[in-house]
Amino acid sequence: MKIYNGVNPDMITFLSREASRKQLTTYNLQLTTETKLVGTIANLYATKGIEYLIEAASILKQKSEILFIVIGEGKERLKLEAHIKKYNLENTFFLAGRLPNATQYLKAFDIFVLPSVKEGFPWVLLEAMAAEVPIIATKVGAVPEIIEDGKEGILAPPRDSKTLAEKISRLLSVSYSHDREYMMINAKEKLNQFSL
Repeated sequence: MKIYNGVNPDMITFLSREASRKQLTTYNLQLTTETKLVGTIANLYATKGIEYLIEAASILKQKSEILFIVIGEGKERLKLEAHIKKYNLENTFFLAGRLPNATQYLKAFDIFVLPSVKEGFPWVLLEAMAAEVPIIATKVGAVPEIIEDGKEGILAPPRDSKTLAEKISRLLSVSYSHDREYMMINAKEKLNQFSL
């Protein structure tokens, strides 16, 4: 019998979408009501696959209404900053660093992306589900046990920036709004399986 990590959604405090986005503007993000914010909360380690999210952002950079943010810190920062510079994404892709109680900002995101190349059981996915944010995650570790592709979120292969960009673009599209709602409802329900 498996015993999963558990979360109590009622014990997590989220800022509202408006308040969390307002707070994040202090980190040089120019957010308007039209801005689509794609974000993640992750340590800046190679296993988190942030470089592939940067590459996906470079594919989508012609869509000026999309910004990307990573909340977290780690030893890969200089390498990731160089990657951001390489693709001229300084005004599009932001490394916000470690923020206290990072989970509270989840509702600021239009999509939560977990681009990991290796994972165990990522607790942050449960928090994103509790925040009712649409999720794209790579199919690694226990992620497929948390998210069924197309049901609670969207799964992508690891190390595949092109597919990640396609899935981000599709999930943000107006024509996909019904599917976003469907997945958020399913994710909230699935969260009951991981209750404390």
